Amino acid sequence: MKRSVFATLLLIFCVNGLFAKVNPQNLINANVYSTILKENRDLRILLPNEFKDTYFSYPVIYLLDAESNFATGIEVLSFLMDNHFIPPHVVVGIPNTDRFRDMTPVDSVLNKTIFPTRGGADTFLQVLETDIFPFVAKEYRGSSRRLVMGHNYSGLFVMHAFLSRPELFDRYMAFSPILWWNDTAMLHDMDLFLTKNSSVRKHLFMSFAKEAKNMLEACKELAKLLEEKAPVDLKWKYEWMPDEDHYSLYRKSLMRGMEVIFKDYKYPSVEDLADGGVGSANGFLRDIMLNYGRKEKLPYSLLESVCLQLKQEARYDEAIKFLTYTSVNYPERAEPYFYAGEIYESTNKPKQAFKFYQAAHQKDKGRWDYEQKYLAIQKLLEELRNKEQNKTPL
Repeated sequence: MKRSVFATLLLIFCVNGLFAKVNPQNLINANVYSTILKENRDLRILLPNEFKDTYFSYPVIYLLDAESNFATGIEVLSFLMDNHFIPPHVVVGIPNTDRFRDMTPVDSVLNKTIFPTRGGADTFLQVLETDIFPFVAKEYRGSSRRLVMGHNYSGLFVMHAFLSRPELFDRYMAFSPILWWNDTAMLHDMDLFLTKNSSVRKHLFMSFAKEAKNMLEACKELAKLLEEKAPVDLKWKYEWMPDEDHYSLYRKSLMRGMEVIFKDYKYPSVEDLADGGVGSANGFLRDIMLNYGRKEKLPYSLLESVCLQLKQEARYDEAIKFLTYTSVNYPERAEPYFYAGEIYESTNKPKQAFKFYQAAHQKDKGRWDYEQKYLAIQKLLEELRNKEQNKTPL
């Protein structure tokens, strides 16, 4: 079975402790006054590396429990953005001022002396909509494309937001949400939501670890509800992580959740491009524009690998098409011309080979091997011309 790219990366990171270093110049501490709660709220912002060189808006990741999860979250997210596993985002970490107040829906089960301020999740949704979203849009070019992620009680909040205000976010990620809250009322709410809504064009990722018995039973019931009633256009995934516990699954869940939710953003493989041809490359970029509003091009290293594979497999017509595509996208590169020269030389077409070897040499005169190849094919053509002339009768 193929191991996912994210699983492989996670293994490497766990062994070596290698996560991307976050550029401190992209980190901002901000503050916004909540007109709903009548209090100041701190925000921790991570801007994408390209931010200062652009003018357009960016989708936003809202990272809850930022006082404990922001450092880990941006470490992972920076790596994923820098390596084209997810699109560039503005990341907004929101530290808590009263976690149980803001992250929990109203309940009718717990004694009032336990978490006396609880039950303010709907109010905090208003805080996001009224105070924080407009601030992020104005100050950091945040768009209306939003993802919210949370763990534990903030995972409960994510689930509540999905069911009560689905229009606020496009993507939802809940890690070990506290489903036992209010006597597992979330299960009833999910059942009702799925029954009433025949179309839910959202993404939902949930992860659960080695949980207490009541949590496990609620997790299984939730997954069963989604399997039976989820609309076709709801893209959801339930991930069971038995090797993790309730508190250790955050990093693994973040990696896996991003892989699931943004699977169409990851670059296609060399094999897929080689089999699909130039049309598959253009199709991928067209989908990136349609789904993410980004005009991109495939990296040179990927295109070069496709060209070399096609060349190695003697699929010369396909290789020439991809080399042409590569040279159009990267006209400054000499290698595609050299590879084309090698193909024409191997198929006994020295005139065409000379043309491309000459172009490669002109583009990179520092390459000794390019010069030698160019001179050798030039000499061969002269010999062929002389040979042809000697055949001409007097």
